Amino acid sequence: MKERFLNLISVKSLVTIMMTALMGVMLLCDVDPPKELLSLYCTTYGSVMTYYFTRKDVV
Repeated sequence: MKERFLNLISVKSLVTIMMTALMGVMLLCDVDPPKELLSLYCTTYGSVMTYYFTRKDVV
């Protein structure tokens, strides 16, 4: 249980949680970022989510 908790707090997880929260804020609020920044963010966010949902756990 302790090991799983430490993995949850890893840098990768924190970055993913922060990116997901920022995506939610951008979708729910009336935020109008520059198109280039939005494109870069969406590409990065999509890459991170794709990695986490398609990776295979190594035992």
